[in-house]
This record gives sequence, structure tokens and C-alpha cells, in this order.
Amino acid sequence: MSPGNSRKNRPWLKDRNGDGSHDWRDLTTVKERVHLIEDIDGDGLADKSRVFAEGFNRENNGAAAGVMPFADHVYYTVYPDIWRLEDTDGDGVSDRNVSMFRGFGVHAAYDGHDIHGLTVGPDGKIYFSVGDNGTSVVTQEGKHLHYPNTGGVLRMNPDGSDLEFFATGLRNVQEIAFDDFGNLFSVDNDGDVRGERERFVYITEGSDSGWRLNWQFRTKGWSPYTGMPIYSPWIEEKMWVPHHTGQPAHITPPLSNYSVGPGGFKYNPGTALNEAYKGFFFLAQFPVKKITAFRVKTKGAYFEMTDEHIFHQGLMASALNFGPDGAAYIADWDGMWQPNDKGAIYKIDDPDIAGSDIRKEVKVLLAEPFHSSPESKLKRLLGHADQRIRLKAQFELVKRGKVETLLNVAENKSESQMARIHALWGLGQLEDLVSVSLVSRLPFSDEDSEIRAQSAKIAGVLKASSQIQTLIKLLQDESPRVRFMASIALGKIGDFRAFDAVTQLLEKNVGNDPYIRHASVMGWVGMNDSGALNQLLDHANLDVRLAAVVSLRRLKDPTVRRFLNDKHPFVIREAARAIHDDFSIPSALPDLAALLLDLSDSLQKDEAVVRRSISANLRLGQIEHAEQLLRFAELSAAPSAMRLEALESLATWNAFPFIDRVVGRVRELKGRNPSAAETVLKAKFQSIVNRAEGEFRSDLLKLAARHGIEVDHFILAEWVVSDEMDSVTRVRALSSLTDSNYPDLLNIINRVLYSNKLELRIQAMRSLAEADETLFGNHFKMNRSKWSVAEKQVGLELLGGMQTELSAEILSDIMVELQQGTLDSKLELDVLSASEKQGNPGLKSLVKNYRQTLTDSRGINNQPGLLQGGNADRGRNIFDNHVAGQCIRCHDAGGADKQVGPELKGIGKTRDRTYLLEALLNPSATLAEGYALTMIGLKAGGSHAGRVVAENS
Repeated sequence: MSPGNSRKNRPWLKDRNGDGSHDWRDLTTVKERVHLIEDIDGDGLADKSRVFAEGFNRENNGAAAGVMPFADHVYYTVYPDIWRLEDTDGDGVSDRNVSMFRGFGVHAAYDGHDIHGLTVGPDGKIYFSVGDNGTSVVTQEGKHLHYPNTGGVLRMNPDGSDLEFFATGLRNVQEIAFDDFGNLFSVDNDGDVRGERERFVYITEGSDSGWRLNWQFRTKGWSPYTGMPIYSPWIEEKMWVPHHTGQPAHITPPLSNYSVGPGGFKYNPGTALNEAYKGFFFLAQFPVKKITAFRVKTKGAYFEMTDEHIFHQGLMASALNFGPDGAAYIADWDGMWQPNDKGAIYKIDDPDIAGSDIRKEVKVLLAEPFHSSPESKLKRLLGHADQRIRLKAQFELVKRGKVETLLNVAENKSESQMARIHALWGLGQLEDLVSVSLVSRLPFSDEDSEIRAQSAKIAGVLKASSQIQTLIKLLQDESPRVRFMASIALGKIGDFRAFDAVTQLLEKNVGNDPYIRHASVMGWVGMNDSGALNQLLDHANLDVRLAAVVSLRRLKDPTVRRFLNDKHPFVIREAARAIHDDFSIPSALPDLAALLLDLSDSLQKDEAVVRRSISANLRLGQIEHAEQLLRFAELSAAPSAMRLEALESLATWNAFPFIDRVVGRVRELKGRNPSAAETVLKAKFQSIVNRAEGEFRSDLLKLAARHGIEVDHFILAEWVVSDEMDSVTRVRALSSLTDSNYPDLLNIINRVLYSNKLELRIQAMRSLAEADETLFGNHFKMNRSKWSVAEKQVGLELLGGMQTELSAEILSDIMVELQQGTLDSKLELDVLSASEKQGNPGLKSLVKNYRQTLTDSRGINNQPGLLQGGNADRGRNIFDNHVAGQCIRCHDAGGADKQVGPELKGIGKTRDRTYLLEALLNPSATLAEGYALTMIGLKAGGSHAGRVVAENS
């Protein structure tokens, strides 16, 4: 981003400040703004807009991604801060901007993974979401919230006190929404990996959804840059899919894989739109220009989606909300990725309901200050049809400290369910005022299971230790939701008397409900007794042992090492994750490392366990750990991929910075023996090579070549010329001999230069060009006419790298063929590239003259050779994996409505090569249906601008 890189930055960074340099200063010119938009005359249309606050444009600022008015302030999120804005003089402009916290966005990673989703929770706290660019914030109380590699949801009191992480392990939930019962939901973005999808998530207190920033870089496209294996726990261990047997136990899995590019997410407060949409969530899927709606229904202690359908289609909606009038307001992100002034706010409503009495009442009540409202009115409004009114009444009663009023409503069965729930929530906010005697009046035994669940929840919030036995009894309730709430409440109280009852809850967890397991873990972690958890080492129930491991992981207790000896692979795997992943449990790493040579035949094939055990040895870094890796690599029964990983770990022993080969975190390693790996490799690597077979043998040679590990040249030479040897090994062996300047290389090359194996002939060509450019040039001239296109392309590439008269002569002759139109069109790009690279002035002149003959109004033919001669496999790899050109981020060639850009399924059958090439070189030349911006002039005057979604009758 320095001025010295201006030219390099030009293709993607506009010179926004006009100083002629494309550098970091251009990032400071675009200001973030909060607009105050008003409907002064009440006609339902905005007629006044002013800038409420602006700036926030330092070079390290992200995009403004969240704004919410609450009480007397406006809360506003712009990485790296969360702000509290205030208009003290009533002129509609903020004159007091206070940074409440700074430290969000500790990684320079994906743009848009910011702070967003500002929402007022049923407990009166402000909730907001953070993306996986990470958080490292010190709270007002001095606590360090350090989650640098993941996203999540935080909450705080309106004054900023008691800031805490409510949930972690999310990638980038844009907005979050509470339903009528205080359950928090969102839809999280995917990790831009083929086959993986976005996720509809139930976000519960203390939950970990599994995502880490480092998973993003565990792909084939990133591997050449990071030097890491293509292994992503997120994908390989199936953390991203809904609950299934064998899934990591430390996560709360998604409810479903759903959506494309989730953005705005809101819950109908109860009186918006119409009765048919009561209880619905609404999700803006901006890339595919649709808003979907759905409800949830219970499934054990969690939920499943139901009644999903498209609510609106055609706008690139980035956000939505429900106004005081009950209409849905939609922010249209018309200009997509570049800043512009094309955005708009649209309003959608049901005209039959818009002017109804309830709508009018809600609008009045939302505007009305409640500070002078009589208590009887507030009590009545706790049961109002609109969630916003209920919360407003609840918060006012809390502000007045009306414990007895709230308690009377909560325990009164004649009150509505909603009124009783809000009364219970209000009591939870009055923790300091609720006495032990009053807690006993909570309706724990109510016939309504939801009231029982909410009572258990509030007992936990109030830390009501007097209700331990009541909560233990609720762990046996017929309702999974009640059991879930009771276990979490017991964790908040932290009384060990409930330990065995939580164990029994897990024993009876029919179907292995992952949310019951999570609640049990929360209960045990709150009790904080690692000794009791270790007593479960031999418990007969698998789910009990898994939950014990997860609990010890959360407590960062090294005794989790004992579960590495469990008889079930699920438990061993979970213990390995607990010891190795995230910040790890360092004192237990030696036990995980020692496991490598004590694995059963089946566990040797358990990649999740083996990789972590290998990594533990690498991280510990002493001679005994190097020896353990080498001995594992010698095990012929172990999977070849894992044996290679052990050797790769030895070969990268002293890599710096050290990137964890399993999870991808950068780790600081201390006190290691830097020469240990070299010692054991020198002693044993050749013997492993000698005994290797097939693809494993070839992979060993590749590894040796990558890291400069010496292999016996005589054996390599034998392998190259042996027709009994597989082609892959022969090619790799010849490449190794070439790299090491083997004395008899020319003789070996001549013996395979005319092999019947194409791949071996091509490697022989490369080796000959390396050994003797003149011999290669003559070989090219003599044999070109007999070669395949692949051989000719390689030959031209090699000639381009030779600064000899012979190579210039050959390329000049081929350029003449190109000018005369007799050269195979598949070689056009190759000969031009080789001729330009070779550098001979005469050749450059031939290329220049040739290019001047090319004309095309669209410029396609001014890019010669791009229509023929490509490689489909390499193209697929770019489409799926290339870091900069990864098409799959926005397009999907498999359809299934997963694409951000136009669907590409079957595009090669419906469009010719010229069309596809133009789409790559000039994407805006021809826009796909539904993506073009059109201006339509009206006969009566005026115009409409928008996208043509479809043309029909």
C-alpha cells in the first residue's frame, strides 16, 4: 500500500484523492456516514435527509456496518471501534462521538467481515456480531477478550459495562435476530470452498459454531503460498454441515445449509406486514437478489426451518428492517462492490393492513415516551401483539424497579404467555433487587413448558443457589428445552451438587442432541471440577465421555490427556482436538505426541488424530519427537499420506514463521532442537525411499526435491531407465537427477527421450534443455513435426527461456508460419510468448508486426492465442482454487442456486469460445439477464432506473 507500489495497485485501487499515486492515502478519502432520514409530513415517503455523523475514514477503518438508535444514543460500528453517538442539542446532528471499545478487526483479511448486527436483546443488553477478522478488546472491567481467529456475537450493557462474548465460532453473520421467545438466530456466510454452503445457525449462550479464520486458507489455491497441506478441519471433519454422527463434539452445529450471500436478517415483531407473516424471519440474500422468509419449529432442544419461500425478488438488498408503521424497509445495494450513489431504500407493505387500528396504535406507542405512563398500562403492554412494545414496557418497569409487579405477572396463569415471559425477563434484569424468597415464586412447575424453561433461565441469570434442587428436578422435565435451560442455569450457579444430575441428563440424551450436550458442558464448566470430570473416564455412555472432554477443553485442563486412552475413536479424536487446536493445552502436548506410535490399525487411518499427533511432535521439537516422526514414516501399514506428512514435518522443522500444519495458526515455538530433524533424515530417509513403492515413492522424490534432501543418484538412474517402473516415479527421478547435475545425465536422457510415455518424453525434453541448449534446439528442429500439441507447447516454452542464436532462429521460422497462417492455432499464444521472452530484437519486431495486423472492434482478437490450446484441468483448478481468480466465490458451474454472479452451468454448450473470452477480458461488454442496469423513459415524462430481471408478457 506504499506509494512505491502505486503501479502495482492501479488495477484495483482508484486514485481517489487525485495525487497521482495509488496508495494507502486513497483509503482515507471515502467517509463513512450515518444519515438521518425523515418523513416530515407523514405521507409514508422520505422528504428530509441529513448527515447525522460522518468521518471514520482513517486508513485502518473498515466499512460502517451497523447503526442502531436506542434510548438517547445511536450505536454505530466501524472497524476497529464501536461508537456511541449523541445529539445533545437536538439539531439532528451528532455532536458527541465516543469510541466505546477499540480492538475489533485484528487481521487484515476479508473486507466486510466487520462489526454489525446491532440488536437489543430481551435482557436489555446490546448484542452485536463481529466477523472473523478477530477481536482483541479490553473491557471496562479490565478483562481481555482475545479471540483473534474467529467471529462471534458479543453483548454489553448500554453504557458499555459487562462486555462479553455471548457466542464464538462464527465466520461473518451480518445481522442477528431474536424471536418472541428470546432465541437468537442468524445465517452465517460460507468459507468460499467448493461444495460448502452458508449456514442457518441457532446461536446459544457459550456456543462455538466451529469456524476459524485460518480455515479460509486451507485450500489448494493457498497451499503454494503457505506451504501447508490441503487439509481443512472445517471441511474434512464436517463442521459446516448439520448434526451427524461423529461430528466434532465441541461445536453447536448449524440447523441447515442455506442461502447465498446472507446479509440483512430480521424477525417480524408481530404486527408488521400481515397475519400470514407473523412469526417469520426474513433474510436478504443480496447476491441473488432475493429476500426469503421462513419460520422455525422445535426439534429436541434446538430447531429446524419450515415454511421457507421467496418473499421478494429483484433487488440487491443488503439490509432490511420493519418500520414503526409495520412496513418492511429494504436497503438496495444497487452499485455492488464499488462506492456510488445508486443505493435506495424501498418500502413493502400489505395495503389492506397498512391503515389498520393495530398499526396505528403501534406507531403511536413506539413514538410515545413511557416514563410517565401509569404502571397499569405498562403491565398491560407486556402482552402486546408487537415485540417492540412489549420490550419497551418491560424496560420501563425494570427502570422503575417494579419487582413485585413483574413477579405477579410472571406467576399469574391468567396472563398471556408473552406477558409472563417478558415479566420473567424483566426480573432477570433486576438481579440486585430479587431476594431469595422472591425467586422461589418463579413458576418452575407451570403447565406451560415455555414458562418452565424461561423460569429456569432466569434462575440462572439471578444465580439463585436456593433453587438448586428445583433446577435439578427440571433436568428430568419432559421438555428438552426445559432441560437445556436448566443445565445452563446450573452452570451459572456453579454448585457441584448438580454434577451427577447433569451426568444423568447426558445418559438420557436420546439421539445425542448436540444442544443438550452443549447445555451439559455449560453446566459442568460452571461447576469447574476437573477431578469429577476425570472420574467419568470409564463411564459407559459415549456422550458423557465426549462432554467431559469438551468441558476439560473449555477449562484448559491438561488432565484431558487421560481421554487419549479411551476405547472409542470419537473420544480420542475429541481429546486430540482439545489438546492441539486453538491456543492448545501445552502441558498435554507430549501425551498427544507419544500417541503417534501407539495407534491401533484403525486409528492410524484416522486423519484428524494422526495429523494432530504429528503436529504435536513437530511443535515440541526435540530429538525424541523427530525420531517418533521418522519411525511413523517407516510404518508400511500406515496411510501413505500420513507417512508423507510426518516426513514433510521433519523437512520443514525450522520453518519461520511457523504455521500450524493442522489448523493454520501462526505459532511461536520455543526451546526446540533445530538440528534434530536433519539428523534423523540423514540417517533414515534413503532406506524409506528404497522400500517405497508406486505413488508413495514418487511423492518421496518430490518431497526430497522440494527440500534439498539428497537421494542416491545411482538408484534414481536405474529407476529412470527401467520400463518396469511406473511413469510417475521415472519422471520424478529424472527431474531429481537434472536438479542435482548428475554426471551421466545426457546418457540417461537419451535412453528415454523417445519413450512411449508422453510424460516421460516431456520431462526428458526439459532435462535436455537444462543440460545442453544446443542439443535441445537440434532435437526440437528434428522432431517437432512428430510431436503432440503438448510436446510442442513445452518445447516452445523451453526455447523462450534460451538466449541463443539457435533458439532465436527456430522461433523466427515459426513466427513466419504464424504470419502465413500455416501454424496450428493452438500454438499461437505459445510462440508469441516464447518469442517475446527470448528477447532477440528481430523476434520482437516480428511479434510487433504480427500484433499490428490484428483488429477487432471488441478487442478479442487483439489477445491472440487465447481461444485455442488451453488446458481444461488447469482451468478448473483456477476456477475452484486460484487465490485472486477464484471464480467459485461468485459463480457456480453446478447451478443449484449457489452463485453470486450469473449461473455458469452448461455455459460451454450455449456460448462459443469468443463470448467466454470476452466475458473474461471485458466482463461488462455483455451482461447476463438480470444483471444489466437499464434506464426506461416514460411517455408521461420522467424515468425509471433498475435491473431487468426478466422479460415476459
